[in-house]
Amino acid sequence: MLRNEQRHALFCWKDVLAESGLEQALTRDPEAKPPEIARRFQVFLRMFGEGLRVEARELQACIPGEVLSTLETLGLLNRIGNNVAAAYRLANHMGLWLFSEKVSPQAKCYYGNDSFELSRMLIGAEGNVLDLCSGVGPQALICARTARHVTAVEIEPLAAKLFWINAAMNGLTDKVEFLTGDLLAPVAGRKFDVISCNPPFMPVPAGVPYPVFAGGGSDGLDIVRRLMAGLPEVLAPDGRCEVVGAVLGDACGPDLAAFKKMAAESSLAIIVDCRTREELEGKTLKRLVGMAMVEGKDEEVERAFRNHFASLNATHLYCFLLHAVRAPSPMVCSSFWDGSGMGFRMESFQ
Repeated sequence: MLRNEQRHALFCWKDVLAESGLEQALTRDPEAKPPEIARRFQVFLRMFGEGLRVEARELQACIPGEVLSTLETLGLLNRIGNNVAAAYRLANHMGLWLFSEKVSPQAKCYYGNDSFELSRMLIGAEGNVLDLCSGVGPQALICARTARHVTAVEIEPLAAKLFWINAAMNGLTDKVEFLTGDLLAPVAGRKFDVISCNPPFMPVPAGVPYPVFAGGGSDGLDIVRRLMAGLPEVLAPDGRCEVVGAVLGDACGPDLAAFKKMAAESSLAIIVDCRTREELEGKTLKRLVGMAMVEGKDEEVERAFRNHFASLNATHLYCFLLHAVRAPSPMVCSSFWDGSGMGFRMESFQ
């Protein structure tokens, strides 16, 4: 946890960022003309937008002394001679400022665009909220704006530092708690009105080393299965669960077999809303191969992915938002874009 003076300095840092106009620069339409650029804006854009070093004296002119000292003490900024560099990536997430690790296969505190889709489902969350695979806290902090209390769970202990920094920066430390542990284990015996989860969800062949934030098992659904199995024990009677992920399928639609099994075994109604469909070729396959933690063996890794997908009869990857609630009759619904229009499926179980 942070000291009171550090929390205050971080909250002041958020105001400094807001006044600089950096939010508009990081979120604007790339084809739109940039806003009027002030000195503070230029310095912050070079540091956090372009990843460049700036002169210490420039930064000192832009940031109050106690704020700058706190950012350095917490390791968010690094002094390199007479220059200063950002140690972490800075993003604006639906009005929240977030520090996270810079994207790389070695990153442990990942933040990606999938967080935007899931966070839209959580706006206005009420009651007690559980955020699983919380990382640096985008979903937890979105919920904390309106919920009574938010419990964040993350298996990576290094995420705690950035989580509490982000909570303090956005003035939300009193609404959240952070627990280090494996999925539902840290909250056994508790019930929640809203549960969110942004798990690793890329389908990866056995034996291919993959970043911890990305690999979701052979079909990408390993953590989703575990969550759905434990959901009846932690979900309040009228509660809901929101998950972002990916599922394999073919040109006709996603493979729903795994979801049917989850729904039947845990008495759930599950809606799988597929937002994108990508053929497992070209850029998509290159992206999957490029994330593997193997140097100089791209052809070998690509062959492993191709053989793996062929063994599952999978030709497409569908990215989805999953909504689950308790149900007297288990059910799975799926919506997806098939290239010519929206497809819809529903399966019911007795």
